[in-house]
Amino acid sequence: MSEPASPPISLNDIGSRYLGALQHLSDFMVLTWAGARGVNEQHYEEIFRTVSGLPSTQARLPFAAAKAEGERWWLKNSVADVMSLLLVFLEDIRKVCGMITFNVAKINASGDLVALAALINADLGPLDIPTRFKNLKERYQLGIPLEAELMSLAAFHRCFTHAGGVVPKGASLTLHLKAIQPPPEGETQARIGDYRRTWSAGERISLSREEHAAVFTTASVFLDSMLHAVQQFAKSSGLPENPTHS
Repeated sequence: MSEPASPPISLNDIGSRYLGALQHLSDFMVLTWAGARGVNEQHYEEIFRTVSGLPSTQARLPFAAAKAEGERWWLKNSVADVMSLLLVFLEDIRKVCGMITFNVAKINASGDLVALAALINADLGPLDIPTRFKNLKERYQLGIPLEAELMSLAAFHRCFTHAGGVVPKGASLTLHLKAIQPPPEGETQARIGDYRRTWSAGERISLSREEHAAVFTTASVFLDSMLHAVQQFAKSSGLPENPTHS
């Protein structure tokens, strides 16, 4: 009989690893913003002259244009990094759910353990977020938290990568995020609330820094909520509390 090749997985370890990686991506973005705040046209020209090997053509952007396009470039790549991180996270979630299913079947002496073990270690290839959500729901009946937010963020990312950041003709794009909101009147604690923004056909998508920060907020809430969903899946599957991977 084949056993899963993976060692026991701790949900706490997974959470710490991915939340830490998300923190680093946020830190890199803050550092980029800080640098952009301090740079001026003189610095831009000085760096261009002192670093050898840079192209020097008529297409070179003047400072104001370079700064504006740089903001969009940072946004595009920052969102791409966040999405890549979440895709790897979802692969780990798939494996954890597979481990739970395998262990429940083993405890109950039911199911094809060889097939279940093979599924855990299967290479599913480069699946996108909608497909990964679909697989988790169909195979494990796993509830997907923040599904609308992540699906809209995936569409936002696709608009950058496939349409140059311009909403295609005849389409529109709505981004759903979780954002930090000021405390209601009479209260002192800020809250996480829903945020929505829509672009029409032909519009170039962009985000303010506060909106960009909400991308990190959304990813953070999603990571935590998805781990909780896996804990609930383990409980509903009948996995005993002591052997769980939480």
